[in-house]
Amino acid sequence: MSVAAEITRIQTDRNTIRAKLVELGMAQNTDGLDKLAAAVESIENRGAVSATVQEGDTYTIPKGYHNGSGTVSGVAGGGDYSLQSKTVTPTKLQQNVTPDAGYYGLSDVTVAPIPEAYQDVTSVTAEAGDVLTGKIIVTADGKVTTGTMVKNGDVTKTLTAEEPSFTIPAGSHSGKGEVKIIPEARTVTPAKTTQTVAPAEGKVLSGVTVEAIPDNFVDTTDADAAAANILAEKTAYVGGEKVTGSMPNNGSVSASMDGLTTVSVTIPAGYTSGGTVSLSNDIEEALAAI
Repeated sequence: MSVAAEITRIQTDRNTIRAKLVELGMAQNTDGLDKLAAAVESIENRGAVSATVQEGDTYTIPKGYHNGSGTVSGVAGGGDYSLQSKTVTPTKLQQNVTPDAGYYGLSDVTVAPIPEAYQDVTSVTAEAGDVLTGKIIVTADGKVTTGTMVKNGDVTKTLTAEEPSFTIPAGSHSGKGEVKIIPEARTVTPAKTTQTVAPAEGKVLSGVTVEAIPDNFVDTTDADAAAANILAEKTAYVGGEKVTGSMPNNGSVSASMDGLTTVSVTIPAGYTSGGTVSLSNDIEEALAAI
């Protein structure tokens, strides 16, 4: 048997013993095992109690255990029976109401109302977890119970990007605590590389302002130049890519033709800063003589 099961069994047996002793007026419904054991130990075994009483006399049956075989009988004869009217106030323990000395018996017993301090608690629904720690209530079964609800007081928490949520602890709160964020606005300038905009430590972004693209950045998507269209060693951006030119720089190009062996001049591909193509002197003289 587990420890938990054994404890449950002991508690059940304790409750049974306590209920019977409360019924007998020997215990209260909050007594623990020690008090219950002491109450049981105090019961005297009277066995079979028998007595004979004279008219007008009373016999007090001794407190204790009776086996049920004893008898109390009276001596026959007439007489003056003096009866007593008594009033009693309810108590937490059972009361045996008997006449005082000199009375043959009771004519009536008046039971006073339950005192104001006592209350019918059968409608109570609160349990230990519903009551603040250290505070005491009486549960529906009449047990004095100490609360176990945690008293958290002022619960305060500042949320951050690293801790975006907070679990409110179970229990009582003073209502003065707060869960909050510290907002921060940031401004960034566009760059060629990706930027991660994060708040400062302990803060949360309320907004990010992205400034305009700087003037020295231009949309190059409509550019159509190729490397061959750009002078060698010169660079340009086309469609977002940097292009290094491959067009030869021929500088100044000059040539002459004699009309006999040289009748044409090929201009080299590439860039030329200018130059001249001329006829030789022989050709010039021949043309002048015509």
